[in-house]
Amino acid sequence: MAPSFNDENSLFNFVVKEGNGVKGLVDLGLTEVPDRYIQPPHHRINKKQAAGSHENLIIDLSEFDGPNHEQVVKAIAHASETLGFFQVVNHGVPLELLESLKVVAHQFFGQPVEKKAVYLKGVSPTPLVQYGTSFVPENEKAWEWRDFVTMICTNDAEAREFWPNDCK
Repeated sequence: MAPSFNDENSLFNFVVKEGNGVKGLVDLGLTEVPDRYIQPPHHRINKKQAAGSHENLIIDLSEFDGPNHEQVVKAIAHASETLGFFQVVNHGVPLELLESLKVVAHQFFGQPVEKKAVYLKGVSPTPLVQYGTSFVPENEKAWEWRDFVTMICTNDAEAREFWPNDCK
């Protein structure tokens, strides 16, 4: 049976401070999304408006640097505002790179929480790599149902130097 988080402090500690994140909640076998993750109704996507927006799910980035730049930008904004997601095609990123990125992401997020928590925002040994769940959970009205790792680098050598060793 999954534990319940009766107060926000216990949920905050488990998810944010201890670094368990959303994956930790799912791994517990949670059967109900905690209230802290539920967006207020006025912030939710309008389902009726989104129902007619399926034609904008795929955005062709080959047009981004050409005369149709504004149309591509508008399509991205529209999909983001009405659906909350979209797929990009013709972005120029090799499939092999995308596949290796998925492998490395699974390696990172599949680690025990103690290894991921090393990179928690505020305690990471480098400001270039940070792990978290929401950007500023202390201030957000509703947390994001996701975990993330960010890395800021300017070249491949820097990326190799600072990326977690267990995921190289």
